[in-house]
Amino acid sequence: MPEAWLPAGARASAGPKDAGALPWRSVLTVAALYALAWTLLPPLLESSFPLDVVESLTWGREWQWGNYKHPPLSPWVLHVFYRAFGDVGPFLLSQVCIGATLVLVWLTGRRLMDAPRAFLGTLLAMGVAFYTRPALEFNHNIAQMPLWAGLAWALLAALQQGQLRHWAALGLLAGLGMLTKYSAGILLACLGLYVLLAPHARRQLARPGPWLALALMLLVLAPHLLWLHASGWLPMVYASERSAAVSAHPRLGALGFLATQALNHLPLVLIALFAALRARPHLVLPAGHDTPRWRLHTAWPGYLLTIALAPGLLVTLLGLVLGLRIRDMWGVPMWAFSGLLLTAWLPQRWLQPMARPLRHALLVWLVLATLASLVWLGWGAQWRQRPSRTDWPQAALAQQVQASWSALSHCPLRVVAGDYWVAGLAAVPTPARASVLISGDPRYSPWVTRERLVREGALWLHTAGQVTPPAPLDGIHTSAGMQTHEGRWALPWPYAPQGAPWVLEWRAYVPAACAKAPTADGTAAGGR
Repeated sequence: MPEAWLPAGARASAGPKDAGALPWRSVLTVAALYALAWTLLPPLLESSFPLDVVESLTWGREWQWGNYKHPPLSPWVLHVFYRAFGDVGPFLLSQVCIGATLVLVWLTGRRLMDAPRAFLGTLLAMGVAFYTRPALEFNHNIAQMPLWAGLAWALLAALQQGQLRHWAALGLLAGLGMLTKYSAGILLACLGLYVLLAPHARRQLARPGPWLALALMLLVLAPHLLWLHASGWLPMVYASERSAAVSAHPRLGALGFLATQALNHLPLVLIALFAALRARPHLVLPAGHDTPRWRLHTAWPGYLLTIALAPGLLVTLLGLVLGLRIRDMWGVPMWAFSGLLLTAWLPQRWLQPMARPLRHALLVWLVLATLASLVWLGWGAQWRQRPSRTDWPQAALAQQVQASWSALSHCPLRVVAGDYWVAGLAAVPTPARASVLISGDPRYSPWVTRERLVREGALWLHTAGQVTPPAPLDGIHTSAGMQTHEGRWALPWPYAPQGAPWVLEWRAYVPAACAKAPTADGTAAGGR
């Protein structure tokens, strides 16, 4: 591989001797154990999937080119992992995303700096708290992690080597990033500004590479763009309606966003301080020596600053200037290169004495974060005396759903209607992979039509006091031969089985072709 683009220090240390000196075997062993713990233990400790997982699974099984909140790629991939690996699938997918992100950070780091700095910087990415606890809930933010890191790597490779394959990778990753979440446009804007402002990068605009990347991005996005047009730009309408309903001051929210991002970097800061204190005897210069130069040890300082800091600062600026409503969790994919920025900033003579303390402190942080997250997941509801989204009786709900429907119908349950959380919680484990008819707006569930409901029926779940089922379910009770049955379940909470149960009412709409014969006493099977 040509190395003209590497800084002098990287060229000197890029040989097999230095690469072999890095503790790869130990790191990979710890990484495998860490990933196994975060994949296998959470399903044993929680009684229901988190909200974002339930919601994405209800979308992913429909294979639509979009939904009312987000683009479709993340739900599709989650659905595949759930079908392939069952309950561990969502947690495995989070770890796959984090692992892929770290690989791409390493590849980017090797293009920016020497191997020891890139290695440490890659490991220290895990010092950002976003890479620990939030991984228990796979969502669009977690799915963006490897795509953001991949975009940074692809543009750097394209600028350094100018090969069309790197520009093609950039376009493909840009399209996939936008198919995952629209906020990927923030990173694309930052990378675009870098290309326009950096003279060596701007010269590439006269070559075919950037335009190939743009064409591929649009090609990947084309089906989703067509869906957006056909749906009346539904995600944008939904976001606008949600923003209008928020009463908080959005400019203060932008400052809160920045504070949250800083707080999530606190473990990384503490790790660095601990390592500096442990290595302090080696960091003090003898009398007569010049103090170390504080600079970024990379031939591409502008690019490193762009990928490490620009997205978070741009989002904050947009929130302050335009009053945009910003969510703290948008920052999840933005900080993959924080560790590289830290190691690039360390003086050369500090690097070796700090390397081992940095690794040890990081290991302690990961162990503590793992134990704290698992303990909170397993016993947090008892301490709070109220459930989080992972403490609902999903297994008991699924059992009641299947038993009640099977008592009334010999056809499989194909549609569950109701609130997107409760209906999704019930529908996800059904053997027939039932679709969810979401209350509120028929456009939210285009896969459930009146014709489908008349043909297959549905089970509507609701709390006491709700009397009107969601459209178009509200009108099918008059269809020829349609039978309705009602009932109520009292489900114990897993964290407080002796306390007041969760009371849920249901109504079954059973087509005549599916209905079972009534019981001997004439009552509805599966009723109250």
